[in-house]
Amino acid sequence: MDQVVPIASLIIAFATVVFTTYMLARQVRQMEHERNALAILDAIDRLTSTEVVNVFTQLRGVDQRYPTDEDIKEKFFGSADERALAQVGQFVETIACLARREVLDVTLIVDAVGWTLRQRWATIKPFVLHWRKYNDNEFLFENFEWLNDYSDWWKDTPRPYALNYDPQQFKKRA
Repeated sequence: MDQVVPIASLIIAFATVVFTTYMLARQVRQMEHERNALAILDAIDRLTSTEVVNVFTQLRGVDQRYPTDEDIKEKFFGSADERALAQVGQFVETIACLARREVLDVTLIVDAVGWTLRQRWATIKPFVLHWRKYNDNEFLFENFEWLNDYSDWWKDTPRPYALNYDPQQFKKRA
């Protein structure tokens, strides 16, 4: 009988450690989901901020303002367009890179702001293609282009079965 109490204590201690480990693992997973949700919300906030909207408004027609390499050399550097393009790199390219590397959930980003991203890429694409050739660097804004292409593909991809993607969800039943 003297041995039962220590064995029972050991079993209780072991069960406590297992239970605590299980509960901490659940808490860590929940905190990870919350952190990811906050990161996605912050990314979407940045992509739709007034500052970024103004940047893309500034960049409308940028390809027409610098149609040749000579125009880029003489007029682009030090211009408001150069500063606006740097901001695109700072905000959009960074978020696109994080999404491409699966730090941020790309499907959530393109579900939330895919149309906007595709419109913004269309605004700068002709200039970016010229800018890549001018700089002999095919990787300039590659992540933004990838995010645009992903968004274009995703908009036509059937969603996984879930009640919130069911076309019959809000139809009245007879």
